Amino acid sequence: MGSIYFEKVLEIPAEEAWDFVERYSRSEVHVFSACVAERREGEFRVVTVPGGAEVWERNLTVDPVRRRASYTVPALTGAEYHHAEMRVEPVGAESSRLVWVTDYLPHVLAEERTAPYEVMFEELVTAVRAHAGSRSTGSTP
Repeated sequence: MGSIYFEKVLEIPAEEAWDFVERYSRSEVHVFSACVAERREGEFRVVTVPGGAEVWERNLTVDPVRRRASYTVPALTGAEYHHAEMRVEPVGAESSRLVWVTDYLPHVLAEERTAPYEVMFEELVTAVRAHAGSRSTGSTP
């Protein structure tokens, strides 16, 4: 199985970073420029991409204790298997590690899709930082 793995240590407490990831799982925040809209339908996060196509991401685990959200896209084009997780790990009292792992079969998909995921991970990091900044200033995300 091929995996795409990104992590970054942020100068943000784990609770604040997790707040964003949890809101993301509920389609309450917008992150990726490759998406034009998100909504929640039962256990699915439905993402609309440019052109109007929808990607149905099934939330598998949203675990606030372990700060882990996992999901799958059952009918992802070209994939026999897809599973991803975002997790937040504490690094001291005021920092956290944001981790995003995506597994694919066939494994070649991980190689082919790493570059776009790298862009999306940077957008995720930027969004988490902005969210934490808005919480510290008292404004709503």
